[in-house]
Amino acid sequence: MVRDEQTSFQTTRHKQMFESLLTTMTHEHWVVLQGGKGSGKSTLAQGILAAWPHRVITMCPVNSKGYRWELVVIADTQEPGNLTGRSFAQDSLWPELMRASEATQGSLPLFVLEDGHRLTKSILATVKAFMALMPTARLLLTGNFTRSQQLRLRRHHPVWFDIAAASPKDVRQITASHAGIDLECGNPFPDTFIRKILKRSRGDLRLAARTGRFFRDRYKECDAPHGFIPQSLQNEALRRLPLPRIRGLACLALIVTSAVWGSAGVYFSEPLSRWLPSPAALLPSSTADKEAPSLVSEKMSSNESFALLYSVWGYEVSRSEAWCDQAYRAGMTCLSGKESLASLMAQSLPWIATLNVDNASIPVVIIGEGEGTLAALSAGKTWILNKAWFSKVWTGSYTLMWKPSPDGNASITKKSSIDDIAWLDTMLSRVLNVEAENTGEWSPMLTEKIRQFQTQNKIKADGVMGKVTLIRLWQVLGESPKLVHEGGKV
Repeated sequence: MVRDEQTSFQTTRHKQMFESLLTTMTHEHWVVLQGGKGSGKSTLAQGILAAWPHRVITMCPVNSKGYRWELVVIADTQEPGNLTGRSFAQDSLWPELMRASEATQGSLPLFVLEDGHRLTKSILATVKAFMALMPTARLLLTGNFTRSQQLRLRRHHPVWFDIAAASPKDVRQITASHAGIDLECGNPFPDTFIRKILKRSRGDLRLAARTGRFFRDRYKECDAPHGFIPQSLQNEALRRLPLPRIRGLACLALIVTSAVWGSAGVYFSEPLSRWLPSPAALLPSSTADKEAPSLVSEKMSSNESFALLYSVWGYEVSRSEAWCDQAYRAGMTCLSGKESLASLMAQSLPWIATLNVDNASIPVVIIGEGEGTLAALSAGKTWILNKAWFSKVWTGSYTLMWKPSPDGNASITKKSSIDDIAWLDTMLSRVLNVEAENTGEWSPMLTEKIRQFQTQNKIKADGVMGKVTLIRLWQVLGESPKLVHEGGKV
């Protein structure tokens, strides 16, 4: 049996699961393989495909018309009558497959249905039809099923395999394998490096494999134990991964800002005063002469201001990587230019403002607004700036980041992709506490959901999912920071 690179190596845990899965498939009518994104479901399924002695047909669901699901055959191990590329309507899948595969060789064909969770409410009907029409075949169902899907499926007593979250040992083995490194010759990956990969990949072993491929061919011989990979190469490899999230720290600056205004001019208690000046000390005088020396002495570099903006979004980014063009790694878009203060505040997103004080260019991160004041972060401190003074020294330039749709678009319309429309329907339904349609098709009901959301969030209720409405949806979902207004109200 020959396997390609993708299935030739699995972690120790995956090898054990593969053997158990292969043995179980020979005795059980249908088996479920449950796991998160990048957990190794497809790798295990491909291993089964290569090892199964009879015909294997692998399918995946595709929503071709926005409302009707089809199953497309992506692999077929039998040459005569090969079905690769054929699509079948979901409601007639198994009868059509029976007719199309009458010449199946072997007595125990295996059907692999990948990403079965995408069939949402109809997955159980598909399984029931298989059980009734294919009593001598086998079904391997893979996916990342919701709790309700799991409950419905488990009522029909499948053998259930759960792939646990990736461990540092898994990440080390995957990284070494794709780097072509034999760990028996020495471990060149420090524990801290492996933990950083695990944190940035969030358990997605495909991203760990990407890191490994960066080191390919660097350790070809095993004559001597491998030494640790230099820090510079570790940093270069980590740049190929998404930026790490620091959710616990993401809202710290915003909480502090709320506390500043909530204190109403009263001094902080002793624990807080150790790391933040009192509100009275932060308020600027009527002239720029007394304000300027403080900001100038605490001046940040451009990289530091970007790193600070990333941290407000919840990402831990080193100064060397903190640039506008790195926002794509976090699924964001970085914008810069000149805009009015009112327009920027209306978007309710934190942004970098460049101030010109005593002929010095000083970047600050705006994180909130009060009556006649702005809250800003600079060099690890929070400043309350008088708006009138700010308007005099602000150059008018800004830099901000915002999160587009899952497909990377600034708006979602009737012409958007099925995935974007389905995501919008699901998220709006969650926020409004109503049932989702799950069709991937734009409908009058979806337009009405947009209007309701806009009304709740004091946006013009035109039923158009534009940039401002999209920004506000991400904020309500907790996936985007928002400016704190005086009193902590948004």
